[in-house]
Amino acid sequence: MQFNVSPQARRNAISFCGIALLILMLLVFLHLIRDDIPIGVSVVLGAASGIFMLLGIGKLIEPPVSLVITPEGIQYLHRRGEWHIRWENIIRFDVPRVNRVLDLEDAPFIGFRLHNVEEVLDEISPRLASALLFEQRQLLTMALRHQAPDREDYTPYFDIPDSYTSPNGKVYKGLIGVFGKRMEQMRELLGYDLYVSANALDRDIYEFKAHLQRLQASR
Repeated sequence: MQFNVSPQARRNAISFCGIALLILMLLVFLHLIRDDIPIGVSVVLGAASGIFMLLGIGKLIEPPVSLVITPEGIQYLHRRGEWHIRWENIIRFDVPRVNRVLDLEDAPFIGFRLHNVEEVLDEISPRLASALLFEQRQLLTMALRHQAPDREDYTPYFDIPDSYTSPNGKVYKGLIGVFGKRMEQMRELLGYDLYVSANALDRDIYEFKAHLQRLQASR
């Protein structure tokens, strides 16, 4: 049985575009009925319309399905490419947590710890690797701030060499090498190799985790 996940973030795309058009229509209407509209008002309304339109279009160009879950494994779909992991290659998955003084804070991601990262690195495209490196910088910063607060030099985490050697000795170069090194760093900081943003899910992150566990058990 196949289960497709439609991201929650994409559902608001039409709403954002609609709000943008309404703001633009309001701006046009104001200029039709009055000639003395302050420039500041026009700028603010125009900027708001543009921002909402960009957000809406950004969500519309995302794939309608973000995850495909089958008895064989999990496929992640992104506008820049895709990756696939077999159930047998997954050690565990969970919501990563970071230390916050006397408490723990959930990161808005589902993390996957793998037996063999080569299965991902052999298939992922440089375009997707580049996109994920950029999108997960906030997660990296969050992890460094809370998991390694005493570290004096964070350069190795942001100035990553373009060569990575896997635990099995396979060497990866270029963007794939950088992505492999980032996977290694994120495992060190948070305990997981691959991450899927909560924005790509179709429900609350803990509900999705429980749902994924049920799918894994029933495959």
